Amino acid sequence: MEKEVKIKTNSYKLNKLGYIAFLATGIVFLVLKDFSQASIFWGLALIFDPFNPSRPFQKRPTYQKIWLIVHLLIMLILIVLMLTGK
Repeated sequence: MEKEVKIKTNSYKLNKLGYIAFLATGIVFLVLKDFSQASIFWGLALIFDPFNPSRPFQKRPTYQKIWLIVHLLIMLILIVLMLTGK
């Protein structure tokens, strides 16, 4: 039996704001071709779940799963670009 987690509305709005802020900052560093900073900010953006954080990953709609997995893949690609020095 899964335990339901109660999330306050204010923290849910804060999560969206934090996600957007870190994602936008990562995009700025990506445009500047600073892959190390871009990967850091894209990784930190994942901490702030932009969707309903009380819903487990397995029970989320498919588009949310795809969004988060693509976000993670982009972050991993940025880490590889940073390590290869391109």
